[in-house]
This record gives sequence, structure tokens and C-alpha cells, in this order.
Amino acid sequence: MAEADPTIEEWERLYNAAMNFKQEDCWNYMLEHDIFGIQNPETGEIGYCCVMGGNGEHFALAVYKGTEGLAVLVNLLNGEANATGIGALQMQNCLMASFEDRKLLNKKDHEIIKKLGLKFRGRNAWPLFRDYTPGFHPWYLNSKDIRFLTLALEQSVEMSRRMKENPETLTSEDDFIFLVRVPVNKKDEIIWKDEWLEPPDIVVEVKSVDMVEDPNYRTRFEKIMKGRKERKGTWEIGTFYLPEAVREGSERPCYPRAILYADHNSGMVLSFFMTERIDYQEDFINHFISFLEEIDFLPKGIVATDKMILAQLYPITYELEIELFEASYLDVIEDAQHGMFDFFR
Repeated sequence: MAEADPTIEEWERLYNAAMNFKQEDCWNYMLEHDIFGIQNPETGEIGYCCVMGGNGEHFALAVYKGTEGLAVLVNLLNGEANATGIGALQMQNCLMASFEDRKLLNKKDHEIIKKLGLKFRGRNAWPLFRDYTPGFHPWYLNSKDIRFLTLALEQSVEMSRRMKENPETLTSEDDFIFLVRVPVNKKDEIIWKDEWLEPPDIVVEVKSVDMVEDPNYRTRFEKIMKGRKERKGTWEIGTFYLPEAVREGSERPCYPRAILYADHNSGMVLSFFMTERIDYQEDFINHFISFLEEIDFLPKGIVATDKMILAQLYPITYELEIELFEASYLDVIEDAQHGMFDFFR
């Protein structure tokens, strides 16, 4: 069911919370690595808060969604992911309240500010609220998001005051446990308490082939095996979002996902697959099996960096006696990706 449009009252509370957050100069007392959680009273999901602005450049609060969002944040802070350009934009998984120059707001933002009778002036003075979801263009907040981001801003003010008094407030001997602000309902009022919690496990459903449930796959594999195809070389298989967003009507623009197969030794791109569907797993598996049917050889091994791709491929490669390898970097895929990005630019 579609989320209702935000009410003017919800917008007013959000802007008040943002202005209070800025007035408190929360970034003077909290650094980007001072992460704490806030549990959404409506859904139970934990958002992990990161206050930015200590370096005097980008002033914001980002609330990373669940353990998946937290993993992205940790990788960015550790330098294990590229924090600049289109790559960072497409991997972000958070709600953000930032303070920008006037020119970065659009017509819709200015209309809301005008309705509220607010005025801002100067650099880094204009509140901007956006949802960042992997595979999608940054977008406006819905009513549910506004309510949660408002609470996060309010709790960030509380946390920064505590950090001002005691800079060790968020320090833990265990790097995998975070202080989480947990809501407790008492007489129609929310009371917040502290709990030190380990992030929940990430649960991902992997879609691949099932030889028992679908005999069609068994027939297709038998034909591939009987073809006595030559086995040679190692393939790289990598996936990334393309930098050019597509849009249907007034829907939120999305970034198509590309999946490339390349020969590790020759550097030749063997096949290219693109989909606009966020849940791409079934499309990928069908394309991969069709590609194996079309070519006249099979690889001895396949290497990938994406654990999801490796999990999807395992039932297939096990059946076809193709070795799977995990890598931290794919030379050929990276070169091909840069070439495609240069083309779009």
C-alpha cells in the first residue's frame, strides 16, 4: 500500500527538529565514527545515526537503514568502499537531513518552506531531506520516513549533549555492539532508554535453480553436459549500477544494473546483461544458463566479488563442475566499468 503524503504538521516538526539540530552544532561533539542506533517505534527497525560536519564541509545527519545500511556506513568509514561519485550515491542506504546552499534545493523543497513560513539565508543554511536507497535516485521523504527522521534528529541532539558532557558515552569494548535508543510506550507517551545491542543478522533470500522442483533445469543441464564442451580459462562476473537513471512517468528514477561476464586472461567481455529490476536474481540466473547453452565452451572457474552472485551460481557450477572463487577486486570488470562510465559521461 502506498504511503500517505506527509501532512504539513509532519513537515513542521521535521523542520523544527532540523533547525534545533543545527543550532546545537551537534557535529562539534560527535564525529562520523560516533555511531548510535535509534529504534523506529512504528516498525522496530534500527536506524544507525552518523553526524557529519566535524570537518567543516558537509553538515548532515544520516540514518542508515538496518544492518544492511550499517554495513555500508562501516565500509565507507573504513575506506573499504569508494565514498565519492556515483558509486557512493548508489550504495547509500539511509535517510538524510543535510544543510545546503539554496541552489541545491528544488521547487518542491522551496514550496514546503514557503508553506511553513520559514526563511533561511547563507551558505549551508537550507535544510534538505532525502531518501537514499541503492539502485534509486535520491528522493523525497514519505510520511513514515519523515516521522522517523524527526525522531532521529531529536535523539541526535540528546546524544550530542551527552557526548559534550562525556565523550566516552558511545565507547564500547566490543566493536560489534552499539548504543541504541529504544522507545518504551508509557501512558500514550514515548520514553527513550539506552540498550547496548548487536546489530541483527542480515537475512537475504537467494534465488537460484532447483533441480528437484523444476525438471526443466535438469534437462537443460544434461544438454550442456552432453555437448562435451571444451573447458578453458576463468571468467570474471561482476555487477554494478549504471550512472544514467531511467524513469517511467512520475515514478522515482532508478539506475539499471549491469552484469558483465569477462575472460580473466584475455580481458575480453563475453556477455553483457542489464536489468531495471531491483530484484534481479531470477533474470540473472536465466540469462546465465542461456549463455552457457549458446557458447561452445565452459570455463574451468568463475571468480566474483559479489557474495550474492556466488551463492546464486553455486548450484549451477556444482552441477557443471566449475570452480567458484571469491575475490576482492576484478581487474577486467573494473576496466570495463570505467569504460562504460566514460561513455555515459
